[in-house]
Amino acid sequence: MLIKKKYVIKSFIILGFLSSIIYIIFNIYYINNNYETYFQNKIKKYNHKNIFDLSLEEKINSYNTNKFAIIRRLDCPNCGFFSFYIMHLGCVNKYLLKGYIPIIDLQSFKNAYNKGNTSFDNPWELFFNQAYNYTLDSIKKFAKNIKYLKCGGPLYRPDEIKIYYNNKSITFWHNFANKYMPIKNDIMNQVNDIMKKLFNGSKNILGVKLRGTDYLSRKEKRHSIQPKVEKVIYDVKIMDMRYKYNYIFFSTEDELIKKKFIPEFIDKIRLLNPNVIVKYDYNKKNKINLNEQIYGNIEYIKNYIMNIIILSKCLDIVTSRCSGAAGLFVLTNGFRHTKIYDLGIYK
Repeated sequence: MLIKKKYVIKSFIILGFLSSIIYIIFNIYYINNNYETYFQNKIKKYNHKNIFDLSLEEKINSYNTNKFAIIRRLDCPNCGFFSFYIMHLGCVNKYLLKGYIPIIDLQSFKNAYNKGNTSFDNPWELFFNQAYNYTLDSIKKFAKNIKYLKCGGPLYRPDEIKIYYNNKSITFWHNFANKYMPIKNDIMNQVNDIMKKLFNGSKNILGVKLRGTDYLSRKEKRHSIQPKVEKVIYDVKIMDMRYKYNYIFFSTEDELIKKKFIPEFIDKIRLLNPNVIVKYDYNKKNKINLNEQIYGNIEYIKNYIMNIIILSKCLDIVTSRCSGAAGLFVLTNGFRHTKIYDLGIYK
């Protein structure tokens, strides 16, 4: 009898575990294939308004009555910026669906963007507006109903392995980001000025993004395998012969990749270089964001974000898969031709 009882308990545990897995898989599939319907049906019962559109009395009332979620990614404080971006898209989505106004916090915990200085301005708000134009500082000062919630999990965010092939997903996340995580106007104005200088008003531009350094040295599990530079050079030459681009905008953090790629397209190549030349030690294999030249370097981060924005505005795109590539597909209004290197993932 005791053996049977133990068998029944184990069976229930296994069934419960399998049911949870099936539920998660179903929800991921459902959300990935029904973005707009799923979101609209859930969010329509909440009626949050842009803080700038409210009267003084309404502003005061909004701080008293709205629920605010200050969301923090505590599990990977030194992950790449567009890893944060993709993760936060999902978390903003998740907590909007639960009736909160989500506020992204990169200030109150040590991370690669505040360099441990929690008295520094919220790094997120140097580049992006918060949902409904609230700010972290104003929420901390005036809001009555605040929860600090962790940002994580795969369920509500873009799939950075598959987003490139799903136009419905790209459209949804593009519109979502524009509404709830918009880039600041001054950043966009700077990008537009830079593009005029780089491309002389031309729109006939091929964007090329390659990931190197820690991606190549660490080969972390579940991260996308990167293509050989020589293969990319060959493919770009074929595309250039076919479409006769005026310029090729090239973006990578890896100096070794630059040395191989740039001389092949010297007449057409355009870059937006950061404020430092990154000396990455391939033997130590540290995360790139822990590099002493990058860690907490706001100007470097700003340059990286502007690189991604410029890539998102190119006519055609060639890219390896990574968080930055997923980010530029969220930001784009669409590409004419794309080449994505789908080589599997590191195991």
